[in-house]
Amino acid sequence: MITASAPKSAAMVQQRRKDSKAKRQAVLAAIEAMERTRTPITVAEVARRARVSPWLVRQEPLITAVRKAQTGSAGRIFTPGETSTSSASLQVERDLLRQENQRLRHELRRSQQRISELLGDQIDGTDAHSQTRRVKELTDQNAVLSRIASDATQEAHRSQEELAGLTSDLEAGHAVNRSLIAQLNRTAKPS
Repeated sequence: MITASAPKSAAMVQQRRKDSKAKRQAVLAAIEAMERTRTPITVAEVARRARVSPWLVRQEPLITAVRKAQTGSAGRIFTPGETSTSSASLQVERDLLRQENQRLRHELRRSQQRISELLGDQIDGTDAHSQTRRVKELTDQNAVLSRIASDATQEAHRSQEELAGLTSDLEAGHAVNRSLIAQLNRTAKPS
């Protein structure tokens, strides 16, 4: 059964194929341009110049084209000022990856902060200023409740000490009472 979304899906698949082909052609063009200018060829640099993801450049058949270009430029004769393609390409790739990692870390921190702010807004239904004020109110309430709890703990401790003193007095009173009752019972018995 063909649904109404089938033509849309087919159009989306066709557009995706066209985009993929254009990206692959951009990678191949970047490799050719780098070979012409004798630029060290690395996956990261090819991806940057082609404006595609390094992941795409590492996929077959594009990685084969990169390796072929690297080996083709590796066989040329270097002048004294040049370095080998492999060490230069590794250096460039490392630097590009560091820059990308730094950018991604910054973006991650920014996204985490924004998510935190949005979740806070959802929980309280307030903006950042209201949240700051609410945190201050809760901190003040916490300080008051801490003082009350501390006072209650001290009062409970005093009450326990007083109870212990009264308990010993009560036990002494019971002992005196038992002694007096025993004495009364001895004197009250007929002989």
